[in-house]
Amino acid sequence: MDIHKFEVFLDLAETMNFTKTADRQFTTQGNISKQILSLETELDVKLFERAHRKIELTEAGSLLLPYVKNVVEQYHAMQEVLETYTKDNNLSLNILTIPTMINYKGFSKITDFLKRHPEFTVQLKEVESVELTYNDANEHSDTIHFARSFQAPPSSIEWLPTETDDFVAVLPKNHPLASKKKLDLSELKKENFLLLGPTTNLYQPALDLCRKAGFEPKISYKGARIDLIINMIANDMGIAIVMEKTVKNLLKENTVILSISPTKESYLAFTRKIGEHSLASDTFWEYLRQEEN
Repeated sequence: MDIHKFEVFLDLAETMNFTKTADRQFTTQGNISKQILSLETELDVKLFERAHRKIELTEAGSLLLPYVKNVVEQYHAMQEVLETYTKDNNLSLNILTIPTMINYKGFSKITDFLKRHPEFTVQLKEVESVELTYNDANEHSDTIHFARSFQAPPSSIEWLPTETDDFVAVLPKNHPLASKKKLDLSELKKENFLLLGPTTNLYQPALDLCRKAGFEPKISYKGARIDLIINMIANDMGIAIVMEKTVKNLLKENTVILSISPTKESYLAFTRKIGEHSLASDTFWEYLRQEEN
């Protein structure tokens, strides 16, 4: 039994509105309907009456409601107990990562580590690059970061780089410069630039490259969604300077990727504070060291 279906049932029983429940569950109205229908099929009973855009619990739905509440509450209580257990026994690994991690080797290293060490669990949280600092005094020293950097960290931080990545240009395929193998960045000085914003830690380096090439870029978009930028380029709304490995799997048929000069190299690395660490953190760090050699 999928506990999430029970959670959707409880939410819908509270709102009596598919749209509101969809918003609260961060999904679509159609998906909520599918979840409820699937649950009704599994239980072999109708839970809601649907008529004239209004819904209400059936007699069976009302009968099951307190039991479902109890199941969900017990499930979450169980999760809390397990989380406390794994933390108390140093079996939980906390990792903060940039949103584009899936495009890099760091992601496969985490999945491979878990296959080799099923006794550990990973708490993976996605944050923007500017949030990946160790300035928060409350942050536990065991927290590992997977981040992009353009230089080595301070001496209080140890790091294990996994690979490098470079800035490239992405252009519409019908652009006059699209057939070139490599671009002098100054050739793009009259273009509309679509850039990842300051929160991504790539905005200022991109600006610096343009200034190094002798011009101030005309920026028509600053945001955090690389997929949106690629779609905008595909619709002839501008060009972008982005990290190559970030966009390789996102390119559209009517977009091209070109090397640029000047460019700038970045490092993708796991980092953590120097000091005492949990068994999970040290085991993962040793695994990374062995993989590096």
